[in-house]
Amino acid sequence: MVYRDVLPNGLRVITYPMPNVYSVTTGIWVATGSRYEEKHLNGISHFLEHMLFKGTEKRSAKEIVEAMESVGGMMNAFTSKEHTCYYTKSLSENFSLSMELLADMYLHSTFLKEEFDKEKNVILEEISMYEDSPEDVAHELFDRIIWPENSYGWPIIGNLQTVGDMTRDDLYQYYKSVYVPENTVIVVAGNITREQVLQEVDKYFRNFKGSYNHILGSQPVPQAGQSFVHKDIEQMHLCIGVPGVSTTDPDLYKVLLLANALGGGASSRLFQAAREERGLTYSIYSFHNGYTQAGEFLCYAATTPAKMSEVVEVISKQLSNIVKKGFTKDEIERSKQQLKGSLLMSLENSSSVMSRLGKSELSYGKIITIEENVQKLLAVTADEVNDMAKKLLEPQKLIYSAVGPQEFPITLEEVLA
Repeated sequence: MVYRDVLPNGLRVITYPMPNVYSVTTGIWVATGSRYEEKHLNGISHFLEHMLFKGTEKRSAKEIVEAMESVGGMMNAFTSKEHTCYYTKSLSENFSLSMELLADMYLHSTFLKEEFDKEKNVILEEISMYEDSPEDVAHELFDRIIWPENSYGWPIIGNLQTVGDMTRDDLYQYYKSVYVPENTVIVVAGNITREQVLQEVDKYFRNFKGSYNHILGSQPVPQAGQSFVHKDIEQMHLCIGVPGVSTTDPDLYKVLLLANALGGGASSRLFQAAREERGLTYSIYSFHNGYTQAGEFLCYAATTPAKMSEVVEVISKQLSNIVKKGFTKDEIERSKQQLKGSLLMSLENSSSVMSRLGKSELSYGKIITIEENVQKLLAVTADEVNDMAKKLLEPQKLIYSAVGPQEFPITLEEVLA
């Protein structure tokens, strides 16, 4: 059973007891990411995530990680377009330590100038590292094409200029404006009770206050188009796709099944046609990214320049066949069972449960359990998926991004011909 409590200061606390595991995963979520940034401060949410590990009023950066690792636990964090999460995973007997460490970082980080300067250099190196990953560049380029005038199209990590120009004061003011009770969710999943969680949260967050001053991103308007980035590498990396649906759209489960049946596994159409039957690529897949106000559906593949035209042909043929003929009932049933298995097996892992609950609360303002997700998934019919394919995959909506040693423009109108 999932427990959802709201404290007097507006802080939300989600607890999911798992009495048959040894671990407990504790996460502090905040509803901020590149989606909610100003353009000249793009990357500040990710920068802030780094800084919370750089020392508090009572611990140095080294002492923070040593405290967790000394009991066999682990600590980490991540930033997405809409969320930031700080989390620990430890034996349940060390839950009090986990909560105390996370609270210390979240509430009492010092943001020392010398640490800020060092971490800025680290992030600039991280940006350069991502630039050396052509798969990441291809996906980022896709985002820039589909949302050219919106923060959904900005990189989560920022860019060399925005991060390079940030000041310690920029960071601290942003922290004070968004790291507030009503924008924060604490999620605990594992061998723990609701009473234990509320007791520990009350101990550290009772006096947590702050005035909410969130930047609301404008409504995204997706665009079609294509773009290329030259990199002196061996392979071409390409994305072909269309705008998707938001996480609150009633068609979400239809699109998830569509993406999975097309390229979600080794039995999918794309994998079989491109890799197993023709040996054109090692990596090819399709997926859907959903956000609170937008989404994207895309196919990705990597191949040598000599095989690029064949890979594009395979993707185009599969997309066209889906629109014209649709999937069979057996294909959709197999896709349902594949996703159902993934969802239900994630219930055995406290980290996966914590992550799903946190995203649910921040995306919907309520908890949608994995069991509810499964029910909605299984209720979708093959006819509904096929109707969704016709609605989603339209020539005028197509986006194409490519990264590699030579430009390979394609005629988007012919992809679904």
